[in-house]
Amino acid sequence: MPNSFNFFLILMASLATGCAHSIQLAPDLDDLRMTAVSDPIDKNVGYYISVADRTAEVVTPGGGGDDVKYFPYKDTEAALNTMLSKVFTRVYSIPNLNDTAFFEEKNIRMIFIPTITTDSSSSSVVTWPATDFTFTLTCTVTDTSGRKIWAKTVSAQGKAEFDEFKHDHSLSARRASEEAYEDMLSKVLNADVLRE
Repeated sequence: MPNSFNFFLILMASLATGCAHSIQLAPDLDDLRMTAVSDPIDKNVGYYISVADRTAEVVTPGGGGDDVKYFPYKDTEAALNTMLSKVFTRVYSIPNLNDTAFFEEKNIRMIFIPTITTDSSSSSVVTWPATDFTFTLTCTVTDTSGRKIWAKTVSAQGKAEFDEFKHDHSLSARRASEEAYEDMLSKVLNADVLRE
């Protein structure tokens, strides 16, 4: 009897604390790729994501007392690269911000440094996927010496209800990240300072 009671207490404790379910933030890149860009910028650029950011796992609330977990930078790096490739002649991932030889070899003129913050929630007390997801993206642009040229922040909300996400648990998150990168693409295209 004591063993059964102990098992029951452990089970209730595990249910109360919930668990974290893996989702993917990577948006569908087709919409970004198909975005018409009539006036691209004839420059080579790079982007920098630190090892710590690329490997950082984030946990935010889901539904039913559970959480969702994901890798914001790793999941959306392809979207960042695609967005920049729509605007600029060549795009390179920069391994080291102090590698001036790499900048010269690739003729890199500017460096994009993304900062991502996220949050999520759910209106459901039964299912764990997030019904609401917030994706905030800041792009800070510097020259190769580190001087700040431009910065812009965009924030997007992704929503998905049960009938939509029952076969795609990441839907609200992917909708948010896709909207954020599409919005940032527009901001970059309209930034005159990046054309100078």
